[in-house]
Amino acid sequence: MPHDPDPVRPGGDSGLDLSIVVPAYNEEARLAEGLARLGAAVDAGAVDPERTEVILVDDGSTDGTAELASRLLAVFPHHRVHRTTVNRGKGAAVRTGIGLARGAACAHMDADMAIDPRSVADLRSGLHHHDVVIGSRALAGSMVDGRYIVRSLMGRLFNRLVTIGTGLRFADTQCGFKGFRTPVARLLFHLVEIDRFAFDVEVLARAAELGLDIAEIPVHWKNVPGSSIHPLHDAVTMVRDVALVRLDPSRRPTVTMLTVPHRRDPAGDGAARVLADLVTGRIGPVPLPVVRTPTSTSVLLALVEPVTVAAICAQARQELAGDGVDIRRMRAADLARAGSLRGNVGSILGLAGRA
Repeated sequence: MPHDPDPVRPGGDSGLDLSIVVPAYNEEARLAEGLARLGAAVDAGAVDPERTEVILVDDGSTDGTAELASRLLAVFPHHRVHRTTVNRGKGAAVRTGIGLARGAACAHMDADMAIDPRSVADLRSGLHHHDVVIGSRALAGSMVDGRYIVRSLMGRLFNRLVTIGTGLRFADTQCGFKGFRTPVARLLFHLVEIDRFAFDVEVLARAAELGLDIAEIPVHWKNVPGSSIHPLHDAVTMVRDVALVRLDPSRRPTVTMLTVPHRRDPAGDGAARVLADLVTGRIGPVPLPVVRTPTSTSVLLALVEPVTVAAICAQARQELAGDGVDIRRMRAADLARAGSLRGNVGSILGLAGRA
């Protein structure tokens, strides 16, 4: 697959540059302080509230997290509080938020904002040149204060196990500050299964498998008391989940991919535009991933409800039968065999003329 970068730009009909996803579980006691730090980043010019949406996903909290979040986020012109009835885990909450994101780029940050949100500016800058940007507390230039010794030792041990178990060479996979081009994020989070704290590892493992370009940036981390992480129990759970990343690839999720060859016009966009309009007509201006080659265009229905996927496929078979539409269910390994996706995952919004 050729290198055909899709630069970070306003997100189609939404006009949003960035979506910030905040997973939260029983964060009522810490949320005000965390969102105050996000507000300070706005004041410093690192976050543009007019082009940024904040999506807080309340992961089945039993306290007043959702109600407080609704009040505190009212100062942001674009915000949403999504509440689930059952606690499924941080990874599941982030996946839900990514599925709701409408910005051209998206990031996930912890509710306590232990990573200084002013680093959003560095993250956005990095996404102009990379598919994925992750914060790292282990890089030169990072500042770490008030570190809790047990968490520090647990983090070092866990990262060593990650390196051994997955071959990933990142010094800090668990930093709660990661950014993606939104179509890339939808694809990656569709292809992962881990719902709890080790989801970061699986996301990075899938990104590496697909040949995506991953960059690390230094961050400023401040220990905030009251973390929901339990050092012993969660360490065991994370090690188990990392082992699952290495399991039989046949158990991994699949994503539906619709491909049309470039036949309808010399520019090669006729059938592709029909496909893009068909899909966006069903689901609206959602930044789904698109992969283009010199001979074809593929739309991947990542994080789309199965009933909607079925309806889109049926309509595509009917309207694009003469264009040779091909519909397949693809695993990460199948996509990887087709070639590296580095810099070549675009947004359906541009193809449909919505960006």
